[in-house]
Amino acid sequence: MDNKKFIAETKDVRLTVKRADTFGVSFVNCEQDILRVEEAQNVIRLIQTKKVSASNWVRWLTQGMPEIVVSLPHDVEVCEVESDSNQVLITDIEIGKLYVEVNNGKVEVVNLKADDVFLKCYNGLASATNVEVTHVCTLDTLNGMSILEGTITKDACLEVVCENGVTEVSDKKKVNCKNDGFAHYMVHCLNGKAIAK
Repeated sequence: MDNKKFIAETKDVRLTVKRADTFGVSFVNCEQDILRVEEAQNVIRLIQTKKVSASNWVRWLTQGMPEIVVSLPHDVEVCEVESDSNQVLITDIEIGKLYVEVNNGKVEVVNLKADDVFLKCYNGLASATNVEVTHVCTLDTLNGMSILEGTITKDACLEVVCENGVTEVSDKKKVNCKNDGFAHYMVHCLNGKAIAK
């Protein structure tokens, strides 16, 4: 039997993904009619069909940002998220493969165990805290910051590169990494900062 896959496409809401026993979607400061959920065979697809109405953005100033919270069951092994803007947060998950791409905003993973992780942010922040992988973890930002912090896989290989800007690697991360480590962490930024702490 194939593993289940979760695919999300958002326009302008904050998306939070976490583990649970069953699949669920909850809405904070936004209407349910902006979203379509499709379940077919081994794929769960969540699509934001229209942007949050202007009246909700006014409410955002006093009550908080429009947000969709997704609970993924344990049999989902692949998670793919694409977001036009705002924030994507993946937290407290063990998964096979994770791919998140945000055009403008922030992608953040916290307390994650996975085989492969790819976080891409064109303008903004790509952040990974306490992420352990068996193969590859890539944080890539075009304009902004890529930050890797906290626990990583023991004896991993670490690459931190910023083409035009600042590269920072803490002494602790240098000591705990090997050039020939099986798990590979790549922290990349074209313009801005690439940090491993």
